Amino acid sequence: MATKTITRSAAVAATYAVLTVVLAPVSYGPLQFRVAELLKPLALFAPEFALGFAVGTGMANLLSPFGPWDFIAMPVVDALAGYVCWRWRRYPVLALLVQAMIIAVGVAVFPLGFGGGLSPVVTFLPVLVSQVALLLLGWFTVWKPRREWVLWALRS
Repeated sequence: MATKTITRSAAVAATYAVLTVVLAPVSYGPLQFRVAELLKPLALFAPEFALGFAVGTGMANLLSPFGPWDFIAMPVVDALAGYVCWRWRRYPVLALLVQAMIIAVGVAVFPLGFGGGLSPVVTFLPVLVSQVALLLLGWFTVWKPRREWVLWALRS
């Protein structure tokens, strides 16, 4: 991997982890609102951001009350979701909806289901609604208006 690719991935990982940890009261638990999720539409721009989200999630989730299900399984889920989002980047809204769906299934099954003993059937819908809201909010308010800037930065 090129130095620029590694640097971009590391910057996304660090930003995600710091935002999650700094806003810890709302970042962890069965009902969570991770402001860092607003970053995830970046996966539409480059595949290395999927790796960045995986590493950032792993680092942030070391503080999670749900144990290894959160800091081992969820980075894999985030990497998969980010990569699928990037592959479907020609249809940004659909790509983000699929990304949200993959993440919601992962959260409902791994940390909340296996780690917290909660029913995935009960937790899936609230997590999905939260993910869809955050990813679409991030896309339409933060990243889409700055699309040309992000693409320019990636070419530099």
